[in-house]
Amino acid sequence: MPNKAFFLDRDGTINIDYDFVHLPEQWDFCPGAVDAIKWMNQNDYKVIVVTNQSGIARGHFTMETVLELHRWVDSQLALVDARIDGWYIAPWHPNFHGDLNPDLLKLRKPNTGMFEQAAAEHDIDFLQSHMAGDKLSDIKPAISLDMQAYLIRSRFTPDWDRDFIKKHAIPEFEHLGELLLHLKQNGF
Repeated sequence: MPNKAFFLDRDGTINIDYDFVHLPEQWDFCPGAVDAIKWMNQNDYKVIVVTNQSGIARGHFTMETVLELHRWVDSQLALVDARIDGWYIAPWHPNFHGDLNPDLLKLRKPNTGMFEQAAAEHDIDFLQSHMAGDKLSDIKPAISLDMQAYLIRSRFTPDWDRDFIKKHAIPEFEHLGELLLHLKQNGF
């Protein structure tokens, strides 16, 4: 039987987005993020992080630096019996792509490549799955894959396309803790 998943954006959803977060000392969990992840684990959701990390393409840090940060985050979550089941990283950016294979950009949100890769590797059924993120580029792939999408308010909120949000009836929350309360109240 396929798995249900909760896809999460990273910066602005799980951790506070200070721009190009890549070291443990730059990482602060957003309110309710740890509790939400633990609840997702306890309710048989695969927790999958899908994150654009253009700081790699821009030369601000390396992929290994990001992987080290994610190992540190995993260790912090393990302290409270919570876990991320899969980290998916798109290090590319169209303005810094050079002569690289253009197909690599299909992995970058708002494209669906990271989601499809995770679904194949974790046997995920999109129809039973959810996505939370703070940008429309996080939400658009979820809509195209028939997942329930949730917007987390952040400094990007003023840029949201209100018509798109209304058309797709996308619920908005202040942070993952507020989303968690909504899920519990609605019997998820």
